[in-house]
Amino acid sequence: MNRRLPLLLPAALGLAGAMAVPLAGGLSWLGAGLALLLALAGLALGLRHAAQQRAWTQSVERYLAAQQEFGAQVAPVWSGHIESSRAQMESAIAALSERFAGIVDKLDEAVHTANLETQNIDSGDNALVAVFARSEQELGAVITAQKTAMSSMVSMLEKVQGLDGFIVELQDMALDVAKIAQQSNLLSLNAAIEAARAGDLGRGFAVVAKEFRMLSTQSGDTGRRIAEKVGVISAAIVDTCNVVQDAVKQRDGRARSTEAAIGRVLGEFRDVTDALQRSSALLKDESLGIKMEIGEALVQLQFQDRVSQIMTHVRTNIEQLPDFLQQQSQAHGESRELLPLDPHALLTELKSTYVMADQHIIHSGGKVQAKSDDEITFF
Repeated sequence: MNRRLPLLLPAALGLAGAMAVPLAGGLSWLGAGLALLLALAGLALGLRHAAQQRAWTQSVERYLAAQQEFGAQVAPVWSGHIESSRAQMESAIAALSERFAGIVDKLDEAVHTANLETQNIDSGDNALVAVFARSEQELGAVITAQKTAMSSMVSMLEKVQGLDGFIVELQDMALDVAKIAQQSNLLSLNAAIEAARAGDLGRGFAVVAKEFRMLSTQSGDTGRRIAEKVGVISAAIVDTCNVVQDAVKQRDGRARSTEAAIGRVLGEFRDVTDALQRSSALLKDESLGIKMEIGEALVQLQFQDRVSQIMTHVRTNIEQLPDFLQQQSQAHGESRELLPLDPHALLTELKSTYVMADQHIIHSGGKVQAKSDDEITFF
């Protein structure tokens, strides 16, 4: 009845006017004609108004239907794209996190290996430093042994050179023997002469003098042989001293060269050992630093949880848009009134899903300040 009242109002006014004209002017043909015209005009106006009302109602219904269809078609597409983006982001971040976790595991293994290598260099009986220390000690013992041998050779050379004094004494003794033999020979000659003067009485003494002369001659020969042997021995000792002295000089030179070479080798080996220690320590420090950086990156990647949560809530809210538009259409069908769209219900439902302070700030139209790198939010 309420829907037809606006449509019948012009026709009712026309009939009322048609009835009022005869009553006011009396029952005449002119009054009846005017009444009829008024009635027809009211009826035409009512029909026209009814047609306009039907057209407007149909356009409203088409608008509401189109609005509902718009929501039914657009909202799933929006929701689908949001869900696809969220799923792709979640998959990519999960894969990236898994790779980072694998890198962290490898870095842990590298750090563990570096620790073992550092221990192998720094500590233990078989460590590189211990081996170097033992090698240095053993090579030092070899150098000490060479120096001791050199000292023994120098001492032997000094003792051989000391034989020169005995050679001189032997030569003097050989000269003394030669002089004694010469004097003995002269004495035997004098004795022989005196024996010859004595005649038969000196014949026995002559025999003694002859034997004495033979002994003196043999003593002279022995003295000469001794002198010759002493000369040969002296020459051999001199040659031996020269040979030993040359050998000592050569061995001393080789010992010095060997010691210098061993010192250089040990120095280079120590440099290599120090470089290995520094390299191992640097590898360990860098590995730990990279591990910490990746760990912080993994923490930062937790933004995906937050973004996924927000996108899920927005997607759920968008999916409610078709139902909301359908409710608006049903309300118009019941009241025949075009009610304004009220976002309060959707916004209230979306707000009820907020878990972060910045979501409430954005909901209220505010601006969220950027957080520093050390402000991490966990979910």
